[in-house]
Amino acid sequence: MSTGMFFALTGVLLIVGVPIAITVGLSSIIYILAEGIKVQIVVQRLFAGVDVTALLAIPFFILAGDLMGKGGIGYRLVRLANRAVGNRTGGLAIVAIIVSMFFAAISGSGVATAAAIGGIMIPGMVAAKYDKAFSAAVIASAAPIGVIIPPSISFVQYGVLTGTSIADLYKAGFPAGFILGGALMLTAYLISKKYGYKGADRLENTHVKTEAAVAADNNYSSKDVIEVLWALGTPFIIVGGVFGGIFTPTESAVVAVIYALLVGLFVFKELTFKDLPGIFMSSALGAARIMFIIANATLFSWVMAYERIPQIIMESMLALSDSKFVLLLIINFILLVAGCFMETGSIILIATPLLLPIMQFLNVDLVHFGIIMTVNTAIGLVTPPFGVCLFTTANVSKLSVQAVSGKVWWFLLAMVIALMIITFLPQVILFLV
Repeated sequence: MSTGMFFALTGVLLIVGVPIAITVGLSSIIYILAEGIKVQIVVQRLFAGVDVTALLAIPFFILAGDLMGKGGIGYRLVRLANRAVGNRTGGLAIVAIIVSMFFAAISGSGVATAAAIGGIMIPGMVAAKYDKAFSAAVIASAAPIGVIIPPSISFVQYGVLTGTSIADLYKAGFPAGFILGGALMLTAYLISKKYGYKGADRLENTHVKTEAAVAADNNYSSKDVIEVLWALGTPFIIVGGVFGGIFTPTESAVVAVIYALLVGLFVFKELTFKDLPGIFMSSALGAARIMFIIANATLFSWVMAYERIPQIIMESMLALSDSKFVLLLIINFILLVAGCFMETGSIILIATPLLLPIMQFLNVDLVHFGIIMTVNTAIGLVTPPFGVCLFTTANVSKLSVQAVSGKVWWFLLAMVIALMIITFLPQVILFLV
């Protein structure tokens, strides 16, 4: 079976709507059978792809994010941010971005952030006379920061593939997330100033608040401050523990689950023991989907390595130019286009082995390349036609994807500018490493 037929088969499966995880696995199995390679290699590669200790962090971070989302953390973070900047021009839009950044440090997931924060902020912004599609576009653009600010599942996947220190990726992820968040806040402010969107001294009552969270927003007591500190505890414990060498990123995920359980059950009391089976099942299904993708992508990567595809791509790109600047531009363009059609994990697991030889040839720091790739995939989460954060936010706001897409372009431009800063000024993110 020729390389061209292999990629043609993969393309046909994608075009007819076969899920990406099944596409890359099925095309790889057909190739292996056609080439007469021992079929045992399929089982070996599938299991080797997920038989990595660091990947244990993924199901635990998903579980911690679900527990925190259901336990009232999102609403408390919204109240804190609203008290700080809510009454300024574009205040609620800025609040939405700040809270998304905080929630990102809890869930590590862009989709979880879009669902949790979108359900709280969009009704409040509409009540404050913000355009509904603009409000949804703010959330859709800010939610992907969840894959950049630690803890990040994408960093775990990339670190496992390349052998790069996950702790170092965490250290570079913070400034990268702040650069992206700052670009979005500036964009939200300028648009709000043009259209006269104002903030609010207090949040309007919305249907999404749980009974335990409906404290009067204009009575912000010392008890509320203490609750916010509890809410902020998770990112500080996770990041501080990893940076301080107390535990590994994988161990930090387990600590986050324990902390989320204790806070949700006994501090905020918005979780009950009856809620736990449903949350565990939801988290298990989410983790299983990711592990299935990882296993099949590992097999796909093996086939590409067998056919020397990474070397061929590197030789082709170097034939175009040997300029580091030009090649990084080309790579960013390829990743941005891939993000329009593929989900984050698939891009990282397929593109990393392809592009890694080029990065090593160009002497690009692997931590830097990990951030570049992750930021590209974050932009892909909000890029039409298949951005999952775009779909999630449209669903939460009960708007069409087209309506939200029409308001998201200025935010996408801001994100691409932030990507260029991160790509060509590496010290702005690597100074902690």
